[in-house]
Amino acid sequence: MEEGLLLVNDDFVILRKKDVFSYDGLTAVKSFSHSVSDKIKVEWVIITIIISGEAECTINGKNYRVQARDIIMSLPNYVLERRGETKNLSVNSLCISRSLFQKSISFSSYNWDVVSFLMAHPVLSLTDMEYTCLSLYYSLVSVKIGDKDKMGYKESMRCLLKSFMCELYGVIGRYISVGSVDYSQGNNLFKGFLDILTSVYPKPRSVSFYAEKLNVTSKYLSSVCKATCGDTASVLIHKAVTKDIADLLSYSNKSIKEIMVELDFPSLSFFGKYVKKHFGVGPKEYRSRHLS
Repeated sequence: MEEGLLLVNDDFVILRKKDVFSYDGLTAVKSFSHSVSDKIKVEWVIITIIISGEAECTINGKNYRVQARDIIMSLPNYVLERRGETKNLSVNSLCISRSLFQKSISFSSYNWDVVSFLMAHPVLSLTDMEYTCLSLYYSLVSVKIGDKDKMGYKESMRCLLKSFMCELYGVIGRYISVGSVDYSQGNNLFKGFLDILTSVYPKPRSVSFYAEKLNVTSKYLSSVCKATCGDTASVLIHKAVTKDIADLLSYSNKSIKEIMVELDFPSLSFFGKYVKKHFGVGPKEYRSRHLS
């Protein structure tokens, strides 16, 4: 496979057989990371599979030795740094924007368990089967890049990414029992908020609805969400609501009015302004673009 950096779109980049911890690797990822000397401050989600060789690196101030058949999950705001020379290191990396990564998973306490685990354990060892499966998905994504003009390309790539993420969940599942992680009071509140947010439909757009369910103030709930994941409760609510809107506009035959009623918006005018605010275009144009 030819080495290089392949940009699928503004949300998805493939790094093929590059040493991400070497100087040329740092240069290659500068478009989706902030590079300072030998350090990378990650702005995207970077999933790196070690093909061969080994290296010493520092992730968020903790030292790791990585080798063939390890996988590194780097989340936004992680700081990566190489330590010394790498030894014949060859990697394949999928680089995914925050927004695309969030679209590929749903907000839930299950996903927060996974993220919490990865914060403490960014490097995992793969079994032979896991390495084979993830490598096959990676190869398939690389091949599909050449099909950009084919009908159904976007949906195909979206499904491939979701399948890739399911395989990763399987890897992480060997290490943790979801729900077994110890949480602080703030993390428990955040998990409770996510559980309500993912279980109610249509989703109320007011922070106060969730705060009342959790017996806390709206201000406190928002501050806990901000401290835990970087977004306020309001931002998380709107992300969940806009995902429902996007799915209904893209994958259902319901009319815009039916969608407006289903999601409990007070009027077509209000719904149109909400969609325009969050998507940059009105619901009719959004649907037209995504069905073309």
